[in-house]
Amino acid sequence: MRLTVGIDPGLRGGVAALDPAGAVVSLWPMPVAGGEVHAAGLADLLRSLRCLDSHQDIGRVCLEKVGAMPKQGVSSTFRFGTGWGMVRGVCAALGMPVVLVMPTQWKKQVLLGLPHDKDGAVQFCASRWPQTDLVLSGCRVPHDGLADALCLAEYERARA
Repeated sequence: MRLTVGIDPGLRGGVAALDPAGAVVSLWPMPVAGGEVHAAGLADLLRSLRCLDSHQDIGRVCLEKVGAMPKQGVSSTFRFGTGWGMVRGVCAALGMPVVLVMPTQWKKQVLLGLPHDKDGAVQFCASRWPQTDLVLSGCRVPHDGLADALCLAEYERARA
């Protein structure tokens, strides 16, 4: 079985894995340590997907292709870019094929009839995977990084 993984690369991002039928296999917030993406933690998460079942592997990783945003500070842009690079590096080191997709591209395909923002992604996930809880322990609102990761995985799964 080939899994499709979606990764929202921000510090409040997430990692989601879907099976070929579109069922959620795993869902995690982005591992963070010391205020940045924890590369070893991300590698452990991705490796664990291969260990769940001997007939399971990651077919593709769909990573949001992001850039600087208007009015974003230089240091926050640099920190975000560093995290994005760590995600790409981990995937490369593990030999996982990565598909880069612009936010406008996946949102246009996945969030049909919904707002093309974080709330739209949360709404889509609540409708598509009603049994999947996007609210992390100790929180009251859905984690939008998990929603974006699920949407990215669904975009790539449906495209294949």
